[in-house]
Amino acid sequence: MKTFKIEKYGIKIRKKLKVDSEKKDNLDEDLMVEIIIPTLNEESSIGKLLREIKSQKIPVKISILVIDGGSTDKTIDICKKENVKWIQQKSKGKGNAMREAVEFSNANVIVFIDGDGTYSISDLETMLEPLLNNKADMVVGTRIKEKREKGSISVLNSIGNRLFNRAINFALKSNVTDSLSGYRALTKQMFNDLILFSHSFEIEVEMTVEAIAKGYRVIEVPISYKKRTGTVTKLNPTSDGIKIGQTLLFILMNVNPLKFFGVICLGFIIVGLYPGILVMYEKIVLGDVVSIPSVTLAALLFVTGGISLVVGLLSELVVRSRRRIEYMIRKRY
Repeated sequence: MKTFKIEKYGIKIRKKLKVDSEKKDNLDEDLMVEIIIPTLNEESSIGKLLREIKSQKIPVKISILVIDGGSTDKTIDICKKENVKWIQQKSKGKGNAMREAVEFSNANVIVFIDGDGTYSISDLETMLEPLLNNKADMVVGTRIKEKREKGSISVLNSIGNRLFNRAINFALKSNVTDSLSGYRALTKQMFNDLILFSHSFEIEVEMTVEAIAKGYRVIEVPISYKKRTGTVTKLNPTSDGIKIGQTLLFILMNVNPLKFFGVICLGFIIVGLYPGILVMYEKIVLGDVVSIPSVTLAALLFVTGGISLVVGLLSELVVRSRRRIEYMIRKRY
């Protein structure tokens, strides 16, 4: 099992990607990087993005794969004009698009980037360097405030991102800064090892938590982020935010159930302290319990807290047993 480590890879963007001399000789000559671009009506930005990718000079083979979710504009026509591979998405949602594209791809390393032009392809060198130098299994582009164009992320999305990051860091003892970033580079083997169920935008959070839980080396690198131009964002802050939150809670329950239910248990006990102390005060000072409803409330809260703790312990046992089985399967096959 790989040891988990997440770092802030604060290096400057370089003109040429540098590969350590000792590791350069060991690079597979057939190593190929495929940039996967999920699209849906991106005619205003996809052409420029494709041309910028082609202009990159990196010492590895780079291919482009566009997976389209049913565009009704000229997105596909532009892809044909630029002579890049494209496939039609079979089912709806960004998560499904990413899984279908990886299944179609023959590359060793895959890079996910949105087709709306908000992410800069000039950061590709910085994204790939830790992977090629075997410093990471997945590299996530973090949209730090200093390199972010003003107004590129709404206040509501920014608050939601911070809340999700804190929940992940609390549950997994990590220091994630941008769990919702759509700019990621990782090996295809690692992607196939992650258990991903999400159909839509919540797949980014799922990838982050799965990678950390499985002990993969995850590195965050600072990237620039621009405002979307020409098209309207497909991300709905309310409905998609709820979906992402539900997915995150479900994942955390499966990754660290004891801590998850332990917090719930602690909450019930803390709330139950007030009516419990009131009952104890009446018994000690007055000699008799007057507030019978307080007795009932305190008992219910303490019992519920105890049940939550038991559920957490049983869930932890199930999760650890599942991890052992997964480890044995991977070790055998």
